[in-house]
Amino acid sequence: MKTLGRIQNGQPLKVRPNVKFRYYSYITKNQAVADFDPNRYAASQHISKSVNYNNKTVVICSGMTQSVKENLLAAFRYLLKPLVRLAAKNSVTFPEFSEVLKQAYVDVAARQLTASGKTPTAEGISLITNIETTEVRNIASLDSGAKFGQAAQQAQPLPTVLAAWHTDVKYTGPYGVVRDLSLSRSSESGAHSFTELAATYCPGISPKALLDELIRTGCVQDVGNGFYRAVKRSYIPDPLSTQNILLFARVVHNICETLEVNLRKTKGDKGLIERTVYTVHGITKHDLEEFDKYIRVRGQMFADDIDNWLAPYDQEGIEDAIQTGVGFYHYIVNKEDEIALSKEMPNEGV
Repeated sequence: MKTLGRIQNGQPLKVRPNVKFRYYSYITKNQAVADFDPNRYAASQHISKSVNYNNKTVVICSGMTQSVKENLLAAFRYLLKPLVRLAAKNSVTFPEFSEVLKQAYVDVAARQLTASGKTPTAEGISLITNIETTEVRNIASLDSGAKFGQAAQQAQPLPTVLAAWHTDVKYTGPYGVVRDLSLSRSSESGAHSFTELAATYCPGISPKALLDELIRTGCVQDVGNGFYRAVKRSYIPDPLSTQNILLFARVVHNICETLEVNLRKTKGDKGLIERTVYTVHGITKHDLEEFDKYIRVRGQMFADDIDNWLAPYDQEGIEDAIQTGVGFYHYIVNKEDEIALSKEMPNEGV
């Protein structure tokens, strides 16, 4: 993992906020790639209890060396804490959370077997996950999360129409300035309208409903005379709406995917770009407010540049298309969680 700025050297955390800013690239994956044969794994247990570090893949199994497993468990405990806080605040109980975790284990194991050319069976999944075969069958028969999963696969119309308004040359003027649009095309001016924009990028969805939601969320303003102006490039849904939970899930998932790819990269493999800039000693609350303003402006400029670069290449109908992107976020260290991690992994060094 590469860092920008000075490397944190394990010194005790200060009272002042320890502020960090991070960006990363990611590739959306349909299947986890692994090379795992459950029969070979079972037969080899009396021979070896360690991980073969020459392999290009990492498989969840009990043959991992104890130090690696302990470190991973400490890391999982650390990274789960924000998720557990969110779950507890919204009445998601431990039994419910643990059932979701079981489902994730079964899903990942099934995909690993499929990717390695094996037919996923309850016995093979049970061998990888250490979940009882009967439970694997029960989990496999469930349709839980299907509705959420379908929603995750669908394009989101509001971000789509906003992005098109800012990047399609039909709706921008000189130097990329976004044009004000009327709801419907005027016979006098002949200018493009929001209805045409919506019909092109979100067919089948009411243009009026789209416009009303964009106005309600402050992304678009009514500037009078029947014209509307896009004042924000990003649509942010209501807290804990389905769209916002989907956004949360994708962001956390993509960050973890990037880090997982970089953890298992081999010599000569560049992995995916992932950088961190952070304070060593911390800054004052006043400076934190100023830093927040600064990165909001600079971060939006960075996001706009990336979006403008990708827009001409992001076309429907590309064979074997790869979904990819860059994410960035600002975070403040949770001191209690950091102290707990340093006790479990005192030599983590970052």
